[in-house]
Amino acid sequence: MEGDSRHFVSNRGGAGADRRQPHAPGTQRDSDPPRISRSALDPILRPLAEAALHTCAGALARVWLVGPGDLCRACAQAEHCPRRERCLHLVASAGLTQRLDGPFRRFPFGHGEVGQVPLTRRPFVVNEGLAGLGLAEAAWLANHGIVAFGAWPLEYGGHAIGVLAVFACEPLDPRRGAAVASIGQVGSLALGHLRAFRELATERNHTVARSARRRDTAAAAAAHDAARDLRPLAESERETIERVLAHTGGKVSGPHGAARILGLKPTTLFSRMKKLGVRRPARAGAGA
Repeated sequence: MEGDSRHFVSNRGGAGADRRQPHAPGTQRDSDPPRISRSALDPILRPLAEAALHTCAGALARVWLVGPGDLCRACAQAEHCPRRERCLHLVASAGLTQRLDGPFRRFPFGHGEVGQVPLTRRPFVVNEGLAGLGLAEAAWLANHGIVAFGAWPLEYGGHAIGVLAVFACEPLDPRRGAAVASIGQVGSLALGHLRAFRELATERNHTVARSARRRDTAAAAAAHDAARDLRPLAESERETIERVLAHTGGKVSGPHGAARILGLKPTTLFSRMKKLGVRRPARAGAGA
């Protein structure tokens, strides 16, 4: 069922990020939509975590989103992630800490209770025995009076996009669980819509760029054609003037001159002749 979850967030410019691993044959990575950077999602991620925290009398709320395997060499969970193609990226934290580093900044799919949530698409809620589940250090749980933990899937467009989790100081009853699930649904829609909007804007920009390139290509072709046709036009004009001058015996002005026949002023015709290199044929007698 891992194929039902797709990359949603990238870690562009993240410290320590590995080079992208080659795509394994048969994976859906090539068909994934373009990912969006975490910073672009921050206006949604932080309120999402804070809303879940306050709903559950929580001590810590965290959001993970599906992303590529990018920190595999330094990841504390690497031994639990044999394929290392995609995992859950910690992208928001509210409550006791807002830090996004530490051993749980990445969660392998299928590992532990959190890693199962995007695969099963079912919430995981526990109100006892947290220390034995490896969700956090026992001393940390005891120091902060944490007695319950819940993790809810984030879904958009029929795909799992992440996990919303809360460590709480009071039991997570069904009412609170339903409230957090609703918060997760609203947050998922907001995240998905934002990415869809960004993809639409990106495609629009690509379309505009393609249109501009086509216009530039057409303009260049038109300029080339004009330059190519310019010489034949000049040649045609020169030949016409030469034929008329031959007919008038080289006479330019006067009622029977070439200028009158061509509908030009004599000065204009002289100017065109000079520019085109036309010489008057030799004629008997004087006169212009």
